[in-house]
Amino acid sequence: MSEADKKPNSRARVRREQRRSSLVEAVEAELDETGLEGATLERVGQRVGLSKGALYYYIDSRDDLLTLVLEDVLQQQREKGEGLAGEFPTPLARLRAFAHGHVSVIVNRPAGRMIVGHLELLASHQKSTRLLQQQDVYVRAIIKDAVEAGELRKITPVIASAVLFGALNTVPRTFDPNGPLSLEEVVDAVLDLLLTGWGADAE
Repeated sequence: MSEADKKPNSRARVRREQRRSSLVEAVEAELDETGLEGATLERVGQRVGLSKGALYYYIDSRDDLLTLVLEDVLQQQREKGEGLAGEFPTPLARLRAFAHGHVSVIVNRPAGRMIVGHLELLASHQKSTRLLQQQDVYVRAIIKDAVEAGELRKITPVIASAVLFGALNTVPRTFDPNGPLSLEEVVDAVLDLLLTGWGADAE
């Protein structure tokens, strides 16, 4: 394929990504304003200038509204964690960085808080379940690497991941922005409690 042939495809891909980004923002604004129960495809379409029919290019049904935002939130969590981890982190440093990125998004982003509040609903839909499982596999792999590196004792990654997410997902309900601890300090405290039992020297 010539460079001339590639450019239209590249431009089309950029337009699709821009449209998708706008749609994510519209869905998030709609969910924040009306809640999941009140959100409609028509209202989302009005926010981005798309008909209900055109929305079906991106969304199969109303239930996919939260799934669309979920994918964006999970990606932001991973990217934020990788950014906090630095260039050559140890597995344990990656785990701690991911935890901070995860909590930062679910506390500071309205869609993040909504997702944590609707995990059972998300788990009932195939697409969102697959996305959540991918995030879980991502974290399990980090835990496995930390075990193999001798930073954590021989724990079972699937159980450790479930415990980690369970603890982190309570932070939006318990964190007090006017309290004595910053959000980062709260996450560190949660991690310290967990990792004291998981650490290699706990055996």
